[in-house]
Amino acid sequence: MTIAEAQRHGHNVLRKAGVESLRLDTTLLLEKVTGKPRAWLFAHPEVELPEQQAHSLMELVNRRRQRVPLVHLTNKLEFYGLDFYIDERVLSPRVETEIMVDYAIKYAPKNSRLIDVGTGSGAIAIAIKKHRPDLDVWATDVSAEALEVATLNARNLRILIRILRSDLWDGVDGRFATVVTNLPYLRNDAELMPEVTKEPGVALFGGKDGLELYRRFIEKLQDHLEPDGYLFTECDPWQHEDLITSAKKAGLKLIEPNNYFVLGFQLS
Repeated sequence: MTIAEAQRHGHNVLRKAGVESLRLDTTLLLEKVTGKPRAWLFAHPEVELPEQQAHSLMELVNRRRQRVPLVHLTNKLEFYGLDFYIDERVLSPRVETEIMVDYAIKYAPKNSRLIDVGTGSGAIAIAIKKHRPDLDVWATDVSAEALEVATLNARNLRILIRILRSDLWDGVDGRFATVVTNLPYLRNDAELMPEVTKEPGVALFGGKDGLELYRRFIEKLQDHLEPDGYLFTECDPWQHEDLITSAKKAGLKLIEPNNYFVLGFQLS
């Protein structure tokens, strides 16, 4: 099988499965199995793939046909200019979440403590620490499997953060000047795209209206947030009004309103 034949095979299989990004997906899977950049692949369509590479590609294309997220097959995702390892144990960070990193970098007081509650892959915490090395950055998650991925990413990127297993605030001591969190906020009955159903449910669903975890989180936030401290968080825009109301009851004032998914608060 040549590279050109491999491309055609991937296109045909994914087209029948209704995968819209079939050309890009096939190319990225070819990059994965060959270790070659796409420019090289496009320049050498006549090159024969070794048997093992051809077999690996067909396996990956078949898994993509079953709507396994592409990032779970390539195990690579860029977030805030850094390459993260991602697999089925963690939610894939979205580009919109980079706004939360922007805010944390901008507002976090110098030489202060920051915590990322529900860190998943560690992308948010690691990206913040990369650009604000003065901060003492903590990252927590209820999932031991997710923390394995976060630890791997911190090690691969040579970023030193404190990683702790915790259900929201359980086991977290002390106060922080800045808190960031991207907790699960989908309704339990939310209709999902096929790829999203392959993501870990613990990282997706937040109760009947999607905000049950956030209410639990905010109830104890004042015990862990320093006076005048900052909270940056994310949820669906239609949930913003309810989240803002809960935050105001906890003494938080809105400082960065309705930037698509991300909101910013300060303890008043």
